[in-house]
Amino acid sequence: MQLIKDQVPEEVYSLNGGILMSSNNLIIDKLENLFSALSLVLEANRKEDINYHISEVNYVVKILNECQKNNYTDSDNIINEIKSIYSNLYPPRGGLSDFFIWKADFDERVKANEPLGRIGDELWKILK
Repeated sequence: MQLIKDQVPEEVYSLNGGILMSSNNLIIDKLENLFSALSLVLEANRKEDINYHISEVNYVVKILNECQKNNYTDSDNIINEIKSIYSNLYPPRGGLSDFFIWKADFDERVKANEPLGRIGDELWKILK
């Protein structure tokens, strides 16, 4: 899989401990951070109708952690598998695209949903 720089957020292109990592390794690391953050948000706002999504997000985190532990072996296939799972999590209607955190106060609701929107936007930029 050939990824071009425009498809990956700028912060993904960086040095890691003085060693320049391949773009796939950096993408795996960025995805692991984003899916871990998404898992925390979903777990903190658990609803019965998102149990499947939570388990899928946690599965993605597990896959990414294994990839990191295995020195990023097979990262192309891992990224493709995550793209497939991502498309099931964010279909055009339903799924996590319709999930939001409810707060009675509008300003609190906007603030509570901001991390969820930011994570979704970053995932879309990488996995589109």
